Amino acid sequence: MSERQNTLIHNAHLFDSVLEALDEGVLITDTSNMILKVNNNFALIFERSVKEMFNTNFFYWLEKIDLQAPQKWSFLLDTINQKEAINGFEYCLNERFFKINGVLVNNNDNNETIRPVIWTWKDITEGKSEKQALQKSREQLDMARKMGALGTLVAGVAHEINNPISLILFNIPLLERVWNDLLPVLTEQEKKDPHKKYGGLTYNFLKDNFHMLLADANMAANRVAKIVEDLKNFAIQSSVAEKKPMEINLAVKNALRLAKIPLNTSGVNLEIDLDQNLPLIYGNLQNTEQIIFNLLTNAIQAIDHDHGKIKIATGFNSQNNKILISVSDNGRGVNPSISKKLFDPFITDKQNSGGSGLGLSITYSLVKAHAGEITFKSKLKEGTIFSVLLPAITEDKAFKILIVDDNEMIRNLLRDALVMDKSYLVDTASNGIEACIKLGSYRPDLLILDIFMPQMDGLEVCRTMKKNPDLSDIKVIITTGFSNNPKIKEVAELGFDNIYLKPFKLKEFLKKINDILIV
Repeated sequence: MSERQNTLIHNAHLFDSVLEALDEGVLITDTSNMILKVNNNFALIFERSVKEMFNTNFFYWLEKIDLQAPQKWSFLLDTINQKEAINGFEYCLNERFFKINGVLVNNNDNNETIRPVIWTWKDITEGKSEKQALQKSREQLDMARKMGALGTLVAGVAHEINNPISLILFNIPLLERVWNDLLPVLTEQEKKDPHKKYGGLTYNFLKDNFHMLLADANMAANRVAKIVEDLKNFAIQSSVAEKKPMEINLAVKNALRLAKIPLNTSGVNLEIDLDQNLPLIYGNLQNTEQIIFNLLTNAIQAIDHDHGKIKIATGFNSQNNKILISVSDNGRGVNPSISKKLFDPFITDKQNSGGSGLGLSITYSLVKAHAGEITFKSKLKEGTIFSVLLPAITEDKAFKILIVDDNEMIRNLLRDALVMDKSYLVDTASNGIEACIKLGSYRPDLLILDIFMPQMDGLEVCRTMKKNPDLSDIKVIITTGFSNNPKIKEVAELGFDNIYLKPFKLKEFLKKINDILIV
């Protein structure tokens, strides 16, 4: 082998070593985009080996990830073909950001097609993410300052408007009664002097329209009163008091009850998907109900067709320790002209239907007061998804309780009392069959079990649990109104001897539950 050949081999190895030592991905192509050389860092971007990519068309790999690549890269290639360098082009590929430089290498060969183009790809995802996070923090800080200043302002405005509006609303019914008493007098006067006018208006006009004028004034005053009430709510929502551990699904169920009439009136199809194994949040029940109710109302108002669908769902993200509440609709979507300021006060595209533009502002303030985040995604004529993230409590374990009773009133009474008392995680079943099905996948710490139920009674549930070792560690309280029934004795003989007689005193019963759970 000649000295020249040895030198070429040595230089080739040296070149390979330099390429592999670089932090950037390096791609060398000819002007027809055939790959002449790549380093390992570049091949890893596409999850391929250097050998796989050699002597293939670069766009073959690029289009596997980005179908729009030819359009995005057309001006880059035009620039290179015009013998101009590419400096600092930012490109997003598969949710990663790269800064790309490119240059056409001069050579002494007259064949333009084999002139190499050297591209370097530097991964700037981490820096980009930090920059975006900083920008987001600044935007949130600006929004918080704006909300704080507006809260102070609108509190004063609401107070000043509230008194005169209250006076107007008080006087309108009085005027209606006066008019009803005055109309017969005017009728008699009309017979004596048919051409007489009252405030420039004829008797016939007043008789036909005065009630409507008063009704319009009453409607307008009530509209202003509603805006004042929204202003007052907006002013006080930035600070939420009386927070305590609570179950988010209870807030969802309460909000759905509050929204029952508008949901039924709208005729939308409602889908509910609640995760039954959520940790607690530290919050205010009434305020979280308001968040969900406002989002439901917004979804209803966004639907302007007869095949409306709304879905409300809850879930838990263990990676960021946050509970997700999502409300989605298939309505008209958010108008792009207001999308960037959707959570600002008085921003709405529903003025014609009475929207004040304060609902989402109040919702934003409430979410922030719970140390949460609210975002949305929307497409015109396809719908919108609002997502609320609230921090979960994971330090303390919340006890899970399953209530099994065929009496709906007792189930609801116990569930609400248990959630409010100690923020237990509570589920319910209406009979033994439903209870056994739930016990197949749900492991409560305590089972509150009625004995006498249709289809499958509490005694059969106890027998089923006795046969299944996986259910042996579940604590059980038996409830019954028949202390002398033989089934009570059978249950006790099976080992389920925590028996509580109905009707029970709720306070004592809650203490009994707490005592059993903490043993």
